[in-house]
Amino acid sequence: MKKGISYFGVRNPEWVAKDVELIRNCGIDYIVHTLSEADMEFYLETMREIVQITKCNGLEVYVDPWGVARIFGGEAYSKFLLVRDDARLITREGKKGYGACMNNADTLSFMKTWVDSAEFVGADYIFWDEPHFSPLTNKDGCFCEICKTKFYEMFGHPMEKAGDLDLRKFRGITKIEFLRKLMDYASSKNIKNALCLLPHDEDLDWESFAAIESLHVFGTDPYWILKREGFDEWMEEKVQKVAQLSKKFGKESEIWIQNFKVKKSDEYLIEKVAETAKSYEIDRISAWSFRGTFYMSYIRCEDPKSVWNTLLKAYSKI
Repeated sequence: MKKGISYFGVRNPEWVAKDVELIRNCGIDYIVHTLSEADMEFYLETMREIVQITKCNGLEVYVDPWGVARIFGGEAYSKFLLVRDDARLITREGKKGYGACMNNADTLSFMKTWVDSAEFVGADYIFWDEPHFSPLTNKDGCFCEICKTKFYEMFGHPMEKAGDLDLRKFRGITKIEFLRKLMDYASSKNIKNALCLLPHDEDLDWESFAAIESLHVFGTDPYWILKREGFDEWMEEKVQKVAQLSKKFGKESEIWIQNFKVKKSDEYLIEKVAETAKSYEIDRISAWSFRGTFYMSYIRCEDPKSVWNTLLKAYSKI
């Protein structure tokens, strides 16, 4: 089982080198580096240095489209939504939503530019992190003219009158088509693809995602912050599902452990997730993020040091 950690917030290569050495000495095999739109514009050469530092320490590199176009997870704003307002999601009421439309050709073109940036910095893998429609404004999907036309062609009735089942299916198909195009593009550049689905993403059966030919690593992030009641059973169900589908389609499996917003006395859940992943022979296990996310106050753990030590203890048992 390979062990990973996400790392972000530092763009000083000298300091990154110290942290990467620490990570390596902790027995960790790969680092997930975030690459936001701000990084694309202002830190691209710096990110290339940071990735090189990571590789020189013998670690694999994931690159994450952190908050890019507000389609993927991450605490980062999107300039694309400002300069390409016409590519934004549209709500059922006809208002502008928070995020870019995956069916819009400009969104796909921009995301391919992001993949070019990931190639430039030296990504081994692209980590497609929690692709989703904005829960703030577009839980039912995008109702722009492009989406409404495509929906009608697919289902034979207006999107505005559609039931939940058809809307869910359309959202799922939209994500699948969007991701497949991007993964194929990344593969053409000899970059591998890792996908993390939100554990509550039920727009389309997970088999459809795991079956994507250009996908190499299939996973999810069953964080207890998403479902505290009945967590143990829910988490094991997600781990088992990832393990089964990964084996069925010949992918590596990956499970993520919560290392942000962890409350005191909840650290034991870190070991529980790790043990469950091991019992199902998961190939990769990773955590978000480095040292209990102590450097980002918005999602910092209550006791970051304890969280980090607990993670390392869990990793040492694997």
